[in-house]
Amino acid sequence: MANTTPSRYPSRSTAEKETIYQILDEGLYCTIAFDREGIPHQIPTGYARENDDLYIHASSKSHFLQAIIGRQVSFSVTHLDALVLSPTAFDHSFNYRSVIGFSKAEEITDLEEKLKFFKLFTDRYVPGRIDQVGEPTPDQIGITKIGRLSLKDAAAKIRTGDVNVKMGPDTAWCGVIPLEQYYGNPIIDPQLDQNRPIPSNIQSLVDGSRKT
Repeated sequence: MANTTPSRYPSRSTAEKETIYQILDEGLYCTIAFDREGIPHQIPTGYARENDDLYIHASSKSHFLQAIIGRQVSFSVTHLDALVLSPTAFDHSFNYRSVIGFSKAEEITDLEEKLKFFKLFTDRYVPGRIDQVGEPTPDQIGITKIGRLSLKDAAAKIRTGDVNVKMGPDTAWCGVIPLEQYYGNPIIDPQLDQNRPIPSNIQSLVDGSRKT
């Protein structure tokens, strides 16, 4: 079992499942780190979560998935929530939420389970989208390789709060600058009728990402 306890600030770490799930479900991509022929690699990729597993995918010809199937990898998801400006450059920090885990990558070959992944993955990013575009064809499923990563050896690390350094009357401005991620206004493809209305599920996705 890999050690997921950080060497610095271990009090910021937790293995609580609900915290890990929340961080992962808010993320848009993860980074997979692996060794290939003695050379370290890392690849950013989309993912979907179901219970204690993460699912990733790529073309069946992908060197990435071919390299990791059956092997141990490390994966991570990070949200940068704020800049923390302290009275010294040394003490500047970030507020963040992250998950790091270790798992053997397992290939999913059952066609029904692969189809379930396509639905899960598509609707994770745009809820209701699979009903609008339809299920992938058997050929499309066949040329896609899907990997599963376990969350058994995963932990979250979180930093929240204000500046934690004592300040004096002549201290430069200090504080927290929040960072937010949201979707911009949808831009219809030029091949379509420009008067076609935006579907309600897409508009809800955009509106819901904007904090007030």
